[in-house]
Amino acid sequence: MIDKLEIEDITLPIIMERSSRKTLSISITDDISLRVKAPIRMTDREIERFINGKKFWIYKQAVRVKKDNAGRVFYSDEEIRRLREKARGVLTEKTDYYKKLLNVDYQRIRIGDQKTRWGSCSSKGTISYSWRLVLMPEDIQDYVVVHELSHLLEMNHSSRFWEHVGSVIPDYKNRRSWLRQHGNEYM
Repeated sequence: MIDKLEIEDITLPIIMERSSRKTLSISITDDISLRVKAPIRMTDREIERFINGKKFWIYKQAVRVKKDNAGRVFYSDEEIRRLREKARGVLTEKTDYYKKLLNVDYQRIRIGDQKTRWGSCSSKGTISYSWRLVLMPEDIQDYVVVHELSHLLEMNHSSRFWEHVGSVIPDYKNRRSWLRQHGNEYM
């Protein structure tokens, strides 16, 4: 099996993962490697044929990831551990403050490594936040906290939900817009 793939001006190391899965899949990692997930019984030749048939797609995705990573800050495991700790303190404090204003209570706070959401709220009252929130401006952190706490009142994004958010953060639309425009800079 090949250990790297060279396309145009990009060299991608190949990370092979074999398991009891039934299908073959490929993806590009943040460090511009080609992750191949293959069934145990699939031959190397079949895998290579598949990869060669997807070279154009692989190249386009690698270029996109490379562009997305330009200017992006990567953190060491130790830095992430410290930022998670900081996030737990800051976001717990904010959550405890805003829960009083909304007259709600939560069960627990979870600090995770979500890559597609800044926060979430389960129907059981667990509020999850991405540790990356502590890298953002404080007013954006406040918006996300109030957003998640408001889900304890309305588990949807109805007009009543937004009324709850707006009762605490009147300019929530501006903050929400900022998050949509700049959020990917923190991922």
